[in-house]
Amino acid sequence: MTHIFPFIGTRYNSRLIEDMKMVISPSYETLTPEEKRKYCEQHPHNIMHLIPPNREEDEGDINNSFLRVASTIQAWRRDGILVNDNHKSFYLYEQKYANPQGKQKERIGLYAMTSLKKQREKEFKVEGTKPFSTKSYHLNLLRATNCNFAPVIMFFHDQENDFKKFARKITVTKPWEEFQDIKGNIHRLWVLNKKDLITSLTEIFKKKDCFLIEGHDRYEIAMKYSGEQREITGKTNHMQPFDYTMIFLSSFEEESVTTKPIHRVLSSELGSGIDIQEILDDLNENFMIKQIRINIKKNEKAAEKILQTIASKKKKQPTIGMGLPDGRAFALTLKKSSKLADIYNEETELSDASKKINVNILYHHIIRQVWIGNPEVELEEEDILYFNDAERALKQLIERKASAAFFLNPCPMNELNDVVVEGDTIPPFTVRLFPSLISGLVIRDISVRH
Repeated sequence: MTHIFPFIGTRYNSRLIEDMKMVISPSYETLTPEEKRKYCEQHPHNIMHLIPPNREEDEGDINNSFLRVASTIQAWRRDGILVNDNHKSFYLYEQKYANPQGKQKERIGLYAMTSLKKQREKEFKVEGTKPFSTKSYHLNLLRATNCNFAPVIMFFHDQENDFKKFARKITVTKPWEEFQDIKGNIHRLWVLNKKDLITSLTEIFKKKDCFLIEGHDRYEIAMKYSGEQREITGKTNHMQPFDYTMIFLSSFEEESVTTKPIHRVLSSELGSGIDIQEILDDLNENFMIKQIRINIKKNEKAAEKILQTIASKKKKQPTIGMGLPDGRAFALTLKKSSKLADIYNEETELSDASKKINVNILYHHIIRQVWIGNPEVELEEEDILYFNDAERALKQLIERKASAAFFLNPCPMNELNDVVVEGDTIPPFTVRLFPSLISGLVIRDISVRH
């Protein structure tokens, strides 16, 4: 059962912002510092002006960055750039886009609010961090602004099409916002504040189990922030605004969901004392190893060749790409004679469906058993970086900031679904949605009581 609640959203004032595409951006978590700067230059009120740069600075400069953002939000509210809706609302959002193969698709989902009270923090444990947005960064942003700039994305199965039928009745009406972004994607938003609509949606989701595919870290941060605020305020009834977080609910159907892989990079420290030939010999026990001829310094072409090579093998056996600082790259294809049960430590608590996922094969066997040599080791945040783009992962090798880079194919929808059906947890950073949800369309101000 999923309990959802409407909330008072904060949005751009369309009377002052004539062209919405100039002030929104892709999810800030997916952008490099250079891309963030471009969006800031695009418009003086682009949402990226409210997202501090995530740079290696001293503590004083970092604090000043967040203080400046908090001051900017206040100024935008004072000037009427950002305004609160008058009523508690759900927000229906439709996104039309072309997937990487050029096929037209659409995603329809709902911005809502949910309580953090019944969630167990251990379910959202995250190993590692993202390249540009660490967990501490997200937490500091939340502390400084008291705002959910991005939702936790949750999925549900819509076998009875009750949400789809509801949404179709709404999407034939005129949206509150409609625009085409600079990449050609079409965005439409409906603000649902009528009592009968709110009641209908609340009842629909009471019948559904929702689950995470990505966003584990944001959920974990929301829970940490909630705990901090309960301690600071002494208000422990779990009914305060900080006891809730903004979510985006989307149907988990192949016609509406497009996923892309997230590649892994091991820190240079994890390469200390490693004998690469010994690693390759150990991998050879369970994997066929094919060297991929690349020029690592031409990282864009090299990344493309690695991804093409592992994609050609993905329908046969699980295949993972591996790049090394010496410029070599390999395709690691699980041998047909190797059983999945045999490559996992016997104490690994994963369902049979989870053991098929490339991310788990990589993390539990290749990294922990073969590379590190200890299947029980728990990695620190700085040990693994996550990259959306393969060429950026390779760049870490070129700059000698990494000991290895691993490249993955998109995780098939049926494999993700099997994990959910068996009641297991999707590993953090298994996939990313394509395209990402945009930043700036709906913001939840936690200081606004609902």
